[in-house]
Amino acid sequence: MTRAAYWQDFQRVAIATGMAAEVEGYQSIQVFTPVRIEVRWKEKRVRKPKGQDPQTVWVERKGITEYPPGKVLHHEERGALEWELQEWPKLSHEELQRLGVYRRADRYFIQTVVQIKDLPAAVRQRQRHILASEIGRTRRSFVLEGNAQQLARYAGQLTELVQRFLQDQTNDQILTDASKDLARLMLLLERSRSDLKKSALEEISLVQHQGRMWEAAARTSQAATFFLQERARAYETALKSLELAEIWLRLLQDIERRFRSCYRRLGQLGEQLQNLMKRGEVSPRQLLAIAGEARGIWFHLTEQVPNFEPYYSRLQEPEF
Repeated sequence: MTRAAYWQDFQRVAIATGMAAEVEGYQSIQVFTPVRIEVRWKEKRVRKPKGQDPQTVWVERKGITEYPPGKVLHHEERGALEWELQEWPKLSHEELQRLGVYRRADRYFIQTVVQIKDLPAAVRQRQRHILASEIGRTRRSFVLEGNAQQLARYAGQLTELVQRFLQDQTNDQILTDASKDLARLMLLLERSRSDLKKSALEEISLVQHQGRMWEAAARTSQAATFFLQERARAYETALKSLELAEIWLRLLQDIERRFRSCYRRLGQLGEQLQNLMKRGEVSPRQLLAIAGEARGIWFHLTEQVPNFEPYYSRLQEPEF
């Protein structure tokens, strides 16, 4: 599994040394030569000491993440992983700054460098795939639910339960029946990584241990609130994704425009050379002029056009 490097480490290893650079105005990073970043992470392992109960421990791992030329790189924010939440609160302010860790609303965040195979794929990912994941995807005869739609449905189910709890606070059978619905919802959420979904799961699990209806209603209402907050995040993620897709689409169109212009001029030079050869009038001066302009076109594309696939590979072909 490839681990994304921290943006702070990438800046130090690649940006500061000229191995990579940000493309101004397009929220992307191009690589000029292969970049290798050392990464570390932790994994859970179960150990069984002799004569003792099994123990779950964190085991540190190290590896190398490679960023080759041609890939579309982008640094983006993510929340702290479980092992990072165990480690970061113990670090000093200076150590957190060195890693690039910051806090917002009592949550830890960090910027990492992700890579996408080529520019068209980057646009599709942001314009279609992430939107489908967060909002949903409409097919001819059905709708594939996205994260936001699922969360709205979960919140709606819990709101109905709250109303039932408050309408009849003396009927214990309501709480018993609700426990079955809540248990099914807990199964759907047991592998959630989001902090808000985890908080909702915790509230739902506590509902089943409440003996009074008003307490069950309060817990259920709080879980529904967490779902709605997570739903708002999903829409924010989708909006940011769409905005980035528009930026990368402009970059794609700009590169294609330059390539079309350069290929058109190369075609004109080729036609000019063929006409001279047909007449048998190719002088060294004319040949050098054509070759010099063609070479200038190649330098223009390699130096002025960002190193992103599929255009990067096209410039490396012997035919070009």
